[in-house]
Amino acid sequence: MADLIGEFWWVLFPMSAFGFVGWTQWLNYRRQKGVLDVIRAYAEKGQEPPREIMDALAAASTGAPSGRQSVKQGTAAHYWSLVGLFGFLCAGFVWAGWGGQMDGGSGAFSIVALVMGAVCVWSLVCAIVLQMRGKPD
Repeated sequence: MADLIGEFWWVLFPMSAFGFVGWTQWLNYRRQKGVLDVIRAYAEKGQEPPREIMDALAAASTGAPSGRQSVKQGTAAHYWSLVGLFGFLCAGFVWAGWGGQMDGGSGAFSIVALVMGAVCVWSLVCAIVLQMRGKPD
């Protein structure tokens, strides 16, 4: 059993990501259900729901968090956040694969680091281009 955990410790990361995505989807479902319950109550009374409730339903259906500012996809701020994310991941895989100790000398972590670095450079180019165009965040 200890060998199994020792060899497949990295599976914790994708499994925790699946758990996080599942949790956020469940919270989004609960938010949408709550808004629809309020709209249903207005419909049963024969009244028009207020505009704020309809806006909350639209925000819930797109997955945008209500009451918080979020970085919109396709903006310079979105790409700057991707630069940070993939730069950090690239550095982590370079460090983990340094000397071939963690991946058994196969070089797999080096390939992953190369891909993460390429995505980081792509995000950097997109962020700079959008910043120079002056596209609002």
